[in-house]
Amino acid sequence: MNGADLSKLHDFYQPSPPSWMPQTAGWYVLFGLALIVVAFVAVRSLRRWWGDRYRRDALREIRDAPVAQLSEILKRTALASWPRPHVASLTGKQWTDFLADSSGLNGFRSAPGDQIESVAFSGLTLSPSDQRHMKELAADWVRLHHV
Repeated sequence: MNGADLSKLHDFYQPSPPSWMPQTAGWYVLFGLALIVVAFVAVRSLRRWWGDRYRRDALREIRDAPVAQLSEILKRTALASWPRPHVASLTGKQWTDFLADSSGLNGFRSAPGDQIESVAFSGLTLSPSDQRHMKELAADWVRLHHV
């Protein structure tokens, strides 16, 4: 060694890490717009979820109810969506046509779907497969009807 003085050496200087904060106003505008879009989607989804609570309640009732109560459950569900004068007076073929037209399900125009009121009012008994089919049809109507 040629006698270099090592006492004047020091550690390497580490610069501070770069900031993650945006440096231009465009990024703030972009973040603001993204926040507005997220808030809009969240509010819209919440309103749709809240508006469909009658469907969730009806599906829960259909699952637990006997077949004789399906017409009543569907009528209450329809009254939650349509004006009372439009739905409350429907009976018989008019009621099953309304169910078929409002959902696009033609199962209410043929057996056993067209007997939904007969089961409720006259005590008509159905086979277990027809009962299962009628419950599935009622649940499909609750899911698919459009106002």
